[in-house]
Amino acid sequence: MSITILAPQATGLAENQNYIPALVQGEFVSNFSSYSAISVLDWEKRDALLVRMISGAYSDSVSAAAAQEIGNAIPTTHFMQGNITKTATGYSLQMNIIKTADKTTAASFSQAFTFAELDNLTGIRQASLDLLQKLGVTLTENAQQALAGAATANHITAQTALARGVTAQRQGTEVVALSYYFRAAEFDPTLLEAVNRSSILTANISSGNMGENIRNEIQWRKQWIDRLTETEQFFDEFFKTEFMPYTLSYLDTIYQGAIDFQKETVTLSIEARLSANQRWSHPIERTLRMLWDGLNATNKKDSWGLGMWPQESVIYKRAPDDYSSAVKNVFDAGYGKDFSVLFELVNNQNKVIGKETLRVIGGWSLERNSNNPTPTIEISAPQRKSVDFQNVNVNNIIDNLTIRVANINGIDAETTAATEILKIRAVPSNEKGSFIDSRDRKNYRTARIGFLTWMLENLNYQTPNSWCYDNKATNCAKYGRLYTWDAAMSACPAGWRLSTDHDWNDLVYTAGIMGAGKKLKSKSDWYNFRPHWIGTDELGFSALPGGFRYSDVARFDNIYSKGNWWLGIGYRNEGFYRSMSHDDDGIPFGRSNKAAGLSVRCVQD
Repeated sequence: MSITILAPQATGLAENQNYIPALVQGEFVSNFSSYSAISVLDWEKRDALLVRMISGAYSDSVSAAAAQEIGNAIPTTHFMQGNITKTATGYSLQMNIIKTADKTTAASFSQAFTFAELDNLTGIRQASLDLLQKLGVTLTENAQQALAGAATANHITAQTALARGVTAQRQGTEVVALSYYFRAAEFDPTLLEAVNRSSILTANISSGNMGENIRNEIQWRKQWIDRLTETEQFFDEFFKTEFMPYTLSYLDTIYQGAIDFQKETVTLSIEARLSANQRWSHPIERTLRMLWDGLNATNKKDSWGLGMWPQESVIYKRAPDDYSSAVKNVFDAGYGKDFSVLFELVNNQNKVIGKETLRVIGGWSLERNSNNPTPTIEISAPQRKSVDFQNVNVNNIIDNLTIRVANINGIDAETTAATEILKIRAVPSNEKGSFIDSRDRKNYRTARIGFLTWMLENLNYQTPNSWCYDNKATNCAKYGRLYTWDAAMSACPAGWRLSTDHDWNDLVYTAGIMGAGKKLKSKSDWYNFRPHWIGTDELGFSALPGGFRYSDVARFDNIYSKGNWWLGIGYRNEGFYRSMSHDDDGIPFGRSNKAAGLSVRCVQD
């Protein structure tokens, strides 16, 4: 059995919802491919040919061959088509699976669902479950459970970005499409369609060419100006309408402060931390860098008067009398979101015994490094603050106090509107556990340290470009493997990620800035013959001196004396890391050639 899945026809959708048919199509493709053995002729196989023809990245003969390939495509045994209609409370979905041979209906689905059930893809998953069963597919118990529930947050983000990208590409806005494809692949690297589509557009843009139909330099320059104009307009609008997804976490531990014996009051405090999902910025950076590389590849930017882009807006140069400062400064602008969160302290009689408002600002900006004019996204570092409940009457303090968020920016915290402004997360203190890596069944101890859950051991998963110290398996078992920076970027298992500099700052803050290294180092292996060189391991982090591997020669060094852990940031050929050494209690920031072999610590994503 094989099937072609078409995007449903749409009725009643607003202009900003024009991606929804592609989203429905993409989720059906994903579900039929993942949970059945039906061969799916999806948009990746069909539309990729169309993309090749219109991209301009291929010769006329290749495009002609692609057109013939589409015309000669073998029909599938079935095809799916239908309609999605917006209603007052949600959407109505009708889908039919038709037999190609006799045009009879093999399965059909018709149901209404809410806006939320589209947003979390529950409605499409229920439709997939129903249609697969009507086609006679025997689903496993795991498949039935997956299709009966909501998708993961990363899957939803990826599918939505892919749908927006497909829609943008069909409308001819390639920069917008590329940014969305990068976002889809960032949140779900297994979404091959997003990867393939971005590769085609990347090849087109980064080459600097605009296709063989560009017969003169005037037209070539004009099309590049159009591309840069589209880029500026898209990102200016993006930063006005979207903001980085922020989360405010707070520890569930309540700390006692100063007592006022005259008033019989006390100060009680909790720790809170505002952080952004930085993965949202990576696709933006990749898109901007792709444009910059493509413009450089033309070797014409200076003669075209574009040598100062993006410092000098092409929109401003085109119409200096009409420009807005926001557009002119789009690559220098700073953006922020104010958050006001009202915390309440409640006793076990449900009496509010303390109130305190925490005000924080989440900020981000587009900037350029003086050594590298390519635009980068700078996100404000996570903010860790104390929430102090002043003058709490000691007579109202009863065991089992509860921390409650009453409102966010004046909106009741229990409403959906509040959660869209800011995600709130209560973090249990000192939570310990273990994690089994499904890839090789290795077991890692884990613990909550501050606001983050860390693996308490260096990663020991074999990847290309990773080694055991001195190529001895016993060293891997104890110290973990040594990875190149590129290998480290994707080495952590699903649900975990490579630790960042912000993560290490949080770790140092929790340990105490003075002497943090000694508190985080293990109690052995740091040149044990000098006791003052070993650690106290007060937080259970158990940092070990795994040494490193040189980048230019297959030689290892510094075992027992130094530990180095890659961070998820790099620049050109250099990657950055944090380190500890046997004779120092600091945790300095360093840089190394990306080909060197360093240790990896994973943080729960």
